[in-house]
Amino acid sequence: MFLPIAIYVFPFGIYPLLVERRLRKSGISVPAVCTGASWDEGRVTEFFKFKTLDGYRSSYRSPLADGRISHDGEEVSIIYDPKAPHARARTEMELFGGKSQARRDLRGGIIVLIVMNVMIAPFAVLYIP
Repeated sequence: MFLPIAIYVFPFGIYPLLVERRLRKSGISVPAVCTGASWDEGRVTEFFKFKTLDGYRSSYRSPLADGRISHDGEEVSIIYDPKAPHARARTEMELFGGKSQARRDLRGGIIVLIVMNVMIAPFAVLYIP
């Protein structure tokens, strides 16, 4: 029972924490420009374009958040992984600004695991032969 649920929690909780750890350790900071935002059910995701130190152009889409990091056309700092700038990047505010979306997702996933196990455990005892 635990393994199938853990498979769902990993991509939403643990993997983003590992990315954040890698970016804090070996990330490179460069300027980026906010190119727009998209709202969904009262939450916003923002789009950024940046150029790596090697001259490679890349983009980053922030996860859904409660408020905006910047306005269209505004410059912010992006920290990217030099081994995968297109896949692993965060704004400096997301990485060092306090509340981590990854930590919030992981906490929520753990709570779901606990609640599901508490709710299912009494029924599982009834069905053990």
